[in-house]
Amino acid sequence: MNENKENKSKRCMYCGNYQAYYTKGLHRFESIKQGCCNIHNKIVANNDTCECWETCKRRFYARKSAISRTLYEIFMDISAIRQIMQEEQDEGKNL
Repeated sequence: MNENKENKSKRCMYCGNYQAYYTKGLHRFESIKQGCCNIHNKIVANNDTCECWETCKRRFYARKSAISRTLYEIFMDISAIRQIMQEEQDEGKNL
């Protein structure tokens, strides 16, 4: 089962060397099940695999920036809550 899961993640559609083909639809472009492999310079199906598979660096950096942005927002929320609690505690001491 672990080999099947690893094979699934090494498909061409997740490879950094794969460029998908699209067709123009009525309202948007739609992906087809084929694309171009930049290493082999040939048309491949999106569920094919090969020994030249590489991670997609664009996807990695997009995820990393999304995670950083979300963590920053969480940190700002926690800081606001801490400030509110500190102000309530200070008011309790003054009374």
